[in-house]
Amino acid sequence: MSQNTWFEHFKEQLQGLTEAYESSGSALSLLGYALKEKRLSSEEYLKWAVTHHQLPKLQSRFFTETQLSQEMFAKWATHYRWSAECLPVAEWDGSLIVVCLQPPQDFPSFPTAALVLTELENIEKAWDLFHPKAAAAPAEATVVAPTQIPKKSSDSFSFEDLGVTPDSEVSETTNSGVELSSEDGEGKEESNPDDALAGLFDGPTVVKLEAVGGSPLEKTVVLEKTAAPAPAPAPVPVAEATVSGLTGLSKIVPPEPPPSTVPKLEATQPTISVAKTPAGPPPPPKQSEVDLSDDSFANKKIPIVARPAGVAKPIVNPVASGHFSLEKIKKKNSGTINDRIKEVLSEMKIYFEKSMILTLDEQETQLVAFAWDENFKGIKDTSMRFPLKTPSIFNIVASTQKPYHGYVSLNEINERFFDDWNQGVVPDHVTITPLMVQEKMVGMLIGFADKTAYNKVSLTLAEKLSGEFVKDLQAA
Repeated sequence: MSQNTWFEHFKEQLQGLTEAYESSGSALSLLGYALKEKRLSSEEYLKWAVTHHQLPKLQSRFFTETQLSQEMFAKWATHYRWSAECLPVAEWDGSLIVVCLQPPQDFPSFPTAALVLTELENIEKAWDLFHPKAAAAPAEATVVAPTQIPKKSSDSFSFEDLGVTPDSEVSETTNSGVELSSEDGEGKEESNPDDALAGLFDGPTVVKLEAVGGSPLEKTVVLEKTAAPAPAPAPVPVAEATVSGLTGLSKIVPPEPPPSTVPKLEATQPTISVAKTPAGPPPPPKQSEVDLSDDSFANKKIPIVARPAGVAKPIVNPVASGHFSLEKIKKKNSGTINDRIKEVLSEMKIYFEKSMILTLDEQETQLVAFAWDENFKGIKDTSMRFPLKTPSIFNIVASTQKPYHGYVSLNEINERFFDDWNQGVVPDHVTITPLMVQEKMVGMLIGFADKTAYNKVSLTLAEKLSGEFVKDLQAA
């Protein structure tokens, strides 16, 4: 397929595009350049591309609600010539989900890839996430652990000053670089204390601390730590001398601060507990922490909410007859299939609000509802048939023979299905699993749910029930 079919379709509004593109030196393709420079409307192009390429469109909210995996991209980094116009964003049950502006040329046949269209801005954001700029790292390191700033003298203050200074600017400076306790003033950082002092208290900060250094409250903290290192509720003579000396100092401070205060502060600094803390690297950024536990899905945890189990009251579609696969299978397995419909729809109630079994025709070109539970209300037309060659959630399952598990992208077929079967309301989440008999797809099992069903537990249940439903059934 030609990569410039889009140009032929939109050529009337692209006058002079080629000349502007060649002179720009852009690293994007001609299509990417046209979309980037707004010479071609992204909405108009994608509407055409969905129909022309027969591919679904991935909504922008995927990129805000799903945390993309660096590990996944590293695994497939050399698999293809990825760019800001074609990029893998997830892998699902052996299939690689690839977002693109148009189908890529010479794409490898393994592994199975599900191509989806999306806006250029979304692919560029994902590309930037997988390729962080080198300049960003030093800037973050400077804020978190300013160990590269030249040291300055810290003779005129101690860490205890941080617990008593009323100056809000000093407190903000301290909190941005090191984690301190406001009650006892002991530092809890992992980096070198001397470097931390130099980074935190250079320039105006030192001046502010020196300005309040003669206050009685600060001297109370420093002198008590020097003269009475042991717990001193008891009236020890040394402690009494310190207190009485403190009272005297409080009265003498306004005319002239005692010069002996500075040496005492200098002597106390080596005893600060922070100096014994081993040096270590700053904590890694949160985005690098990836949860790969079994209870996680798409690198983020969602609470699993189970509903009270109940017995379904299934309704079998009287119009699902003739050349539809499950209707023919039902005739050959009449003794078991009705019981299985009831069992499957009952167990689906654990994680899904509503569930339904769909059946395909023999040519696998369309599907229709076969049976559903009693929770479906306001159904418009039970005979409505939905094509499988047009982009939709059913097209994805039919073309890949893999489950679909996630939110619903809006398009004509998806909206028409939920308009008929869910009173026009698109659910937050759907799970669709294929029903396979002797390697041939005969139907699908679909469950409607809220966001809490977006986990491996609900998917595993649906896959298990699909297998149990078709187990040992005779093919038509």
